[in-house]
Amino acid sequence: MAITNGYATLAEYKAYASIDSTDATDDGVIEDLIESASRYIDAQTGRTFYARTETRYFSVPGSRELRFDDDLLTITTLTNGNGTTIASTEYYFLPRNVSPKYALKLKEGSSTAWYPDSDSNYEYVISIAGTWGYTATRPDDISAACMEITKASYGRRKGQNMQGVARVTAAGVVITPQDIPASAMAIIKRYRKYN
Repeated sequence: MAITNGYATLAEYKAYASIDSTDATDDGVIEDLIESASRYIDAQTGRTFYARTETRYFSVPGSRELRFDDDLLTITTLTNGNGTTIASTEYYFLPRNVSPKYALKLKEGSSTAWYPDSDSNYEYVISIAGTWGYTATRPDDISAACMEITKASYGRRKGQNMQGVARVTAAGVVITPQDIPASAMAIIKRYRKYN
């Protein structure tokens, strides 16, 4: 099995946890734990720490500012509700000097405005094709949090961290409260997205 959008690789985790085994079954379990820990981090922060190329749709805003429902890294194409492409010279990103971006604003001097589609629909008629995510490459501390969670979950397999209430993730992996070390939770909280 391969890890999809994991915040650590199998080799990184095995070096971190000082595991010399080359058992394929054990490696598969570790990969599952890494991927589950990564998705747990996504769920807890409300963000992803890898770049995704997608087209997302938005309703016509009531002002010149268009807020996103996800972190934005780059725009390939911004299409207005009326089907016209809006040039990058007509808007700027918010916040101006840091990433990730949470909105864009049409410039005051621009003659461009937000428009509905040809049927006068205002809902989800503006599209942004681009790269979405908090960062294109995972931050080192997010990787450390992933490995800490994975190590705690892996330890439970060996009879450690057995007390407490268990939780099953969407991927079907059981994560207990003891699987989330305080150091990992402190990192996660720093990245948490508040709407």
